[in-house]
Amino acid sequence: MIQRILPIYHTGWFYLLLLFWGSSFWLVANGGLKQINQLNINALAKTTQNQVLSNNSAFESPDILTLYSTFDDSQLDTIVSLLSDHQESQVTLLGEPSSHFTSQLERYLSKNPRNNKIIIASKNNSSEPALKSPSPMLFSGTLDWFRYSSKNEIEQVSSKHLIYTPFIINQSQSFSLLWQQQGGTYLTLPSEILKQLSKNNELTFNKNWQLNLANEQNTQIPQKLKLGFFGDIFTSGETYQYSQVQQTRLSKFDKSTLPLISVKQFFELDYNSPDKQKIIIITDNKLSQHELLQPLLDKLIKGDYLTQDISTILLCWALTGLGLTLVWFISQLTFKQQLIAIISYCLVLFIIQYLMFRQQQWLEVFQLIFLLMGSWLLFLAYHKECHLLLAAVNEQLGQLDNNSLTIDVMGKPKKIATKKSNTAQKPVHSLLSQAQEKTKPAQDISSATMTKGESSIMEGFEQTLVILDKQVQSNNSIKHHLTVDNFGRYQVEGILGKGAMGIVYQGVDPKINRHVAIKTLQLSDDIDSPEFGEAKERFFREAQTAGGLSHANIVTIYDVGEENNLGYIAMDLLTGAPLSLFTQPEQTLPVPLVYQLLIQITDALDYAHNQNVVHRDIKPANIIYDDDLLKVTVTDFGIAYVSDNSKTRTGIIMGSPYYMSPEQILGLRVDGRSDIFSLGVTFYQLLCGHLPFEGESIATVAYQITKAKAVAVNQLNSKLPSSAQRICSKAMHKDIEKRYQSMAEFKLALTNALKRDFKVTTN
Repeated sequence: MIQRILPIYHTGWFYLLLLFWGSSFWLVANGGLKQINQLNINALAKTTQNQVLSNNSAFESPDILTLYSTFDDSQLDTIVSLLSDHQESQVTLLGEPSSHFTSQLERYLSKNPRNNKIIIASKNNSSEPALKSPSPMLFSGTLDWFRYSSKNEIEQVSSKHLIYTPFIINQSQSFSLLWQQQGGTYLTLPSEILKQLSKNNELTFNKNWQLNLANEQNTQIPQKLKLGFFGDIFTSGETYQYSQVQQTRLSKFDKSTLPLISVKQFFELDYNSPDKQKIIIITDNKLSQHELLQPLLDKLIKGDYLTQDISTILLCWALTGLGLTLVWFISQLTFKQQLIAIISYCLVLFIIQYLMFRQQQWLEVFQLIFLLMGSWLLFLAYHKECHLLLAAVNEQLGQLDNNSLTIDVMGKPKKIATKKSNTAQKPVHSLLSQAQEKTKPAQDISSATMTKGESSIMEGFEQTLVILDKQVQSNNSIKHHLTVDNFGRYQVEGILGKGAMGIVYQGVDPKINRHVAIKTLQLSDDIDSPEFGEAKERFFREAQTAGGLSHANIVTIYDVGEENNLGYIAMDLLTGAPLSLFTQPEQTLPVPLVYQLLIQITDALDYAHNQNVVHRDIKPANIIYDDDLLKVTVTDFGIAYVSDNSKTRTGIIMGSPYYMSPEQILGLRVDGRSDIFSLGVTFYQLLCGHLPFEGESIATVAYQITKAKAVAVNQLNSKLPSSAQRICSKAMHKDIEKRYQSMAEFKLALTNALKRDFKVTTN
């Protein structure tokens, strides 16, 4: 089972998922799946016999005749002769007749009126009045917003004998029988042809949850045409590439091989024929609209088409939501189980589509399957990344057969005992939870900077973790020191705190009466574990690195030495409290003061970085705040290293998980920009009282730091100026090249923001 260690909506996968959904809806709306949908309709049409809406229709397919004409003056006489010979036929012109041609045609029709008007397919003009709805619903205006194909560029013209109307084919391979302009609803070209064929030459438009066109008395076309919710219909056939086979009554022509015959040819062959066609389509064959119109009319009159009622549309959305919910819940199953669930759901969709098809309803399942499969694959990739990250963190923590985990929680009086048979097999979640259960809040002595009667309360991931890549060989429980009277010239006055590796004493230099903090480490030879060796190396490295730094905001190291198998460092005994005491929402410091303190810290770290020293464990607990002097002091250089002479091994992770930079999490080489990230997290927490990256396990925290975007600090504290979010975001940028490139740059941003937002100078 794949375990979620971070919700998807906290990661970049969520935005990728939204992008996929948006692209999918755009693709469907623009007919990207029309080819597949049409093949789907054709396959269902072969297995299902649709019910015919009007069984008493006297209309048959051979009653439609398609002819060819160029619509110029030379063809006018022939077309006029055809009109004269077929007085009862409905004639439709598909092309672009010239204005002179149409004016001459109207002149003829004014002298020789016909029962049926001649229909001309036009993209730019319309001549018929808007339909009237006898009983509009209360929500008709709202429903119209979702319906119809809008043709606002069409100009209304007037004609007594000709009907100008558009032939609308939608991107989804559907045909519109209605269109709307300026609030009025009009008939498209196929609907106008049906209207001319009706006995009373009138169609009634019923506007409600379903659209209908109906006539009271008719013997040629269905008395009621159901148009569904949108006014569109779907038919079987090819996708806009219809064959050149013409449905004519000329038995003497080979209809499968010959092209369209001209009006003149037909008139000569059929001059004395008693049989007259009910529909005559004359086309200039430029747009090949007749290849779509002829089979469409045939299916409309026979009722062989599909619609989408409101119930079908709602069912489609319900199935979409159900499918996405299924993808979410099966994400905890194995890949094989997920695949079975997805395939089963797709089969259910096809069954529902088949049942709907028998009711002449069109449910587009392929777009649902496309959305479902794409979402599932993205979820699968997201969980795969979570799994890989968890495995990588476990590997870094020594969770492989040849490695084990050593966690040095500095500042905690915890006895660490590591067993090869147990620790190496436990997942990182259980290791960290055990560490939190067994460890009680204690005084942070990592830098020996506590005042009398005060302690730094740090729990869980706020402690410094040192993760090694070597196996622990023996019991490494620490033998705490016996009572010691002095270290070199320093006399012991008391104990400030105890930790896993040593004790921090308060001492005094009697010669100059200077009170100091003495940090110790047992150096006895019987402690030979790798973790102890690493701690010993870090212990003296702190004295070497911090001892070479001289800055007002960096703790001062006075002496280092060894006494009775105990290594010790004598350092300044600071007064004040760690900034970790001011990291709760109700205990934060004033915002201008936070800016000022951060400026001091950036100045100190800029000095350290210029000395090629990177702290690597910047956090509130390692910064002491003196309320009387309004001054902060950076402490605990115990895991710092000199940039140009690093002894850090590949695969070792050091730092406090909540404040680690992405490059620290990934075990990469770090520089001063890593301290910038950690200080950005500290700045964020001091401003709002919350951590930007939190979690119940080190794997979750690691994933958030490397992948997730932190909540804007202004959302957690609305009183903050805009500069707070800008500075935090830049300092905590996951791309090291997009952060502040130096502490000096960080300091300049804070200084400018302090002047601009609070009218306060750094002094």
